[in-house]
Amino acid sequence: MSLVLARQELSHKDGDEEMAIPEHALEGIENLDPLPVTVQKLISSLSGSEDVSFKELGRLIEYDPAVAANILRVANSALYAGRRRIEDPRDAVVRLGTATLLDIVLGSYLKELTVSAPLYNLSEEELWLHSAVCSIAVKQLAKEANVKIPQTTVIAALVHDVGKIIMVRYMEADVDDILDLCRQEHLTFVEAERKLFGCDHAEVGAAIGRKWAFPQPIVDAIEKHHQVPLQDPTPSLDAVILANLVSKTIGIGLGAEGLNLRADDGSYQRLGLDFRAFCRVCANTSVQVAELKQAYGIAA
Repeated sequence: MSLVLARQELSHKDGDEEMAIPEHALEGIENLDPLPVTVQKLISSLSGSEDVSFKELGRLIEYDPAVAANILRVANSALYAGRRRIEDPRDAVVRLGTATLLDIVLGSYLKELTVSAPLYNLSEEELWLHSAVCSIAVKQLAKEANVKIPQTTVIAALVHDVGKIIMVRYMEADVDDILDLCRQEHLTFVEAERKLFGCDHAEVGAAIGRKWAFPQPIVDAIEKHHQVPLQDPTPSLDAVILANLVSKTIGIGLGAEGLNLRADDGSYQRLGLDFRAFCRVCANTSVQVAELKQAYGIAA
C-alpha cells in the first residue's frame, strides 16, 4: 500500500478534529520488512483466503530450520506439550493446528522485532510479554464466553499493540509529556496520545496490519481496541478488549498507562461474562504466565 493510499484510509474524523498518522511515521510503516513467508502462509490458511494443507504447512516449516527449531522447542514446552514429545515439525502442525502454530511463529517474529518502549515505560520484554499474555487470555475467554470467539482472535490479541513499535521510533515526545497531559486535562493515556501526536498506537497498528495484509477482522481489532463506545462490535473485538484488561489486571504490561483506560462495558455482556467468569479468566491466564516465560526462555 502506498503512503498516499494509507493516508487516505487512515485519516478520519474524531469529533471536529481530523486525525491522521504523521508522514514520518507512515514512512516508517512503509519501510517495515514484510512478514516471513511462513507467517504469510499461516495467515492465509487461517483466514481461508488460501487453501493450504497441513502437509504443505509442515513442508514449509521444515524448509525453514530456524522456524522449525523454535516450533519444536515451544511446542514441547509445558504451555503446549501433549502426551508425547514432538520430534517432527509435521507432527507439530497436526497437533497444534494452524492458529496455535501462527501464534508461536508470529509471536517469535514479533519478539525479535520488538524494541524497548520508554514512551510507554515498558521494556522490550514487557511489551512483548503483554501481547503474548493477551493471546493466552483470549483462549481462556473462549472457554467462558457464551458466544463463539473466532480462532483469528488469538492472533488479533497478539498484535493489538504492534503500533507501539512505530510510535516509540518516530514520535518526538517522552512518557512524561503524555502523563502530564493526562493529569492536566483528565484524559486517558490513549486520549493523550491522540492529542499529543495526532494519532494513537491503535491507528498506527492498524496501518501496520494493512501493510502486512492481515485479515480485516484482525485489523479492526487492532484499530478499535480502545474505541468507546464500540461501533459495530464483534465477539473478536470484544475478546481483544477484555484480553487487554485481563493482562493488565494481573499486572502484565501496565507500564505508564497502567489502568488509565476506558473500555466498552458492553463487551462483558455481549460475551456473556459476569464478574466471576472474568476472575476465572484472570486466574487461569495468570497460571500460564510462568509457562509462557519458560517456553520463550524468559526469566521468571
